[in-house]
Amino acid sequence: MVKKVLFSILFLSMSFSTVWGQVDPNEEHWRQPFDIYIGPKIGVSYSNFTRVENDPMIWPMIGGFVEVFFTDRFGMNVEMNFTHNGARNVYHPNAPEVSEKPNASTGPYEYRLDYINTEYKLKYYFTKPLCIFAGFHFGTLINAKSEVDGQSTKIRSQLHRQASVLMGASYETEKFVVEGMYCFPMRRLANKNSYAEKIFANTSQNIFMLTFGYKIAIF
Repeated sequence: MVKKVLFSILFLSMSFSTVWGQVDPNEEHWRQPFDIYIGPKIGVSYSNFTRVENDPMIWPMIGGFVEVFFTDRFGMNVEMNFTHNGARNVYHPNAPEVSEKPNASTGPYEYRLDYINTEYKLKYYFTKPLCIFAGFHFGTLINAKSEVDGQSTKIRSQLHRQASVLMGASYETEKFVVEGMYCFPMRRLANKNSYAEKIFANTSQNIFMLTFGYKIAIF
C-alpha cells in the first residue's frame, strides 16, 4: 500500500512538471483567488474486490461539492456523496474450513455496501477546461449485507471504513464538469478478528467513479 501511495505522489509530481512546461506565461488569467463554486453531481460508481474471484458492482451515485481556487490554476475541492459499492459472484473456497456454521457455502456471494463518502482533492488546471487532481477518499459504511443462496446477512460491524488515495482528471465548461477518478485502497476490507477477515484475508476494494456535475459560482 505504501508503494501505491508513493507511486501516486510521484505520478502527480511528474504530471505537474510536464504540464507546467506547456503553460504560456502571457496567457490571460481565467480565475481569481478565492473564487468559490458549489454544485450537485451524479454519476456511476464501479467497484470490485482484490484477491478473490468476483464480478464488479456498478451503481449510480449522487453527491455535491464545494470548490475554492487559490490561484487561477490551483484549487481545492471538498465533496460528499453516496455510493452503493461491493461486488457480485464472490467465491470463498475456504468458507467451509473457517466458518462455525456447518456446510458453509463457498458462493457465489453478493456484497452490497452503502457508503457516505467525503473526498478532499487538490486540483491543478493546466488549461482552462482540463484539470488533474489527487487527494483522499474516506467512506463511512452505513449499511452492509452479504447474500448467498437467497439468505441475507448484515456484516457492517465486520468491515472497515474506506480510506483511499484518489487520482483523476476532469474536463469542464463554464457550468458543466465531467470527471473520472480512481481510488487506491489504503486498508483492508475486513476488520481484524472477524469472520470476514477469515474469508477475505488481505482483500481490499477498488473504486472508480465517472461523474457529471453542474457548477454554480458563489464568489
